[in-house]
Amino acid sequence: MAQREIALIGERDLSKRAHAGIEASLALFQREVDPTLQFRWVPTAEFVGQTPGRLLHFATGVWCVPGSPYESADGALLAIRYARENHCAFLGTCGGFQHALMEYCQNVLGRKAAHQEMDGAAADPLIVKLTCSLVGAKARVLAVPGHGFGELLGGEESVEEFNCNYGLAMPFESIFAGSGLEFVARDEAGQVRAFRLPAHPFFVGTLFQPERRAFSGVLHPLVHAFLKHA
Repeated sequence: MAQREIALIGERDLSKRAHAGIEASLALFQREVDPTLQFRWVPTAEFVGQTPGRLLHFATGVWCVPGSPYESADGALLAIRYARENHCAFLGTCGGFQHALMEYCQNVLGRKAAHQEMDGAAADPLIVKLTCSLVGAKARVLAVPGHGFGELLGGEESVEEFNCNYGLAMPFESIFAGSGLEFVARDEAGQVRAFRLPAHPFFVGTLFQPERRAFSGVLHPLVHAFLKHA
């Protein structure tokens, strides 16, 4: 079996429950599926002045992790673009979900994509503060019919853990219509909770944090699928 290595994009901090959950998820996968799987943290600031391919040439999968604002938002966007354009398996959770939408909006749709947390004065930001905070919350997530996301979610609906204050501005959903990016999961109020690029081998983003499932000793089916594809 060829060695596989996951690039974790972000600033490692195991005091953050998501980061600890990511490493716990990887340990579960190593124990249950593939003991040869490796991973490497790549801080976002390392991309400044670098060609992403030089930093990520080793990666068979790219996971843009929670923890924004990152040291370098531009670095995170470069890593995401590399994964998208080079058909490298990609998972973005929480902040990674937000930045993947920003990258796609800017580089595929050709539109400015501001994040309200980083630019509070931005006009019409793509990523905005949620009306109801999801910090430390558990909430139902519903797979959108017709996209097959239920298999990755573990069912047509699931209770997932969140830890975020920001998400996609609902008025901007329409700009993604017909672009190749699909919104595949929503909450009970209809707000976007996951997306996928079906033309890509594996490119998924979730506002929730599936990595936290590992604390119960179970590997989330979405994380399992990502690591299998990587």
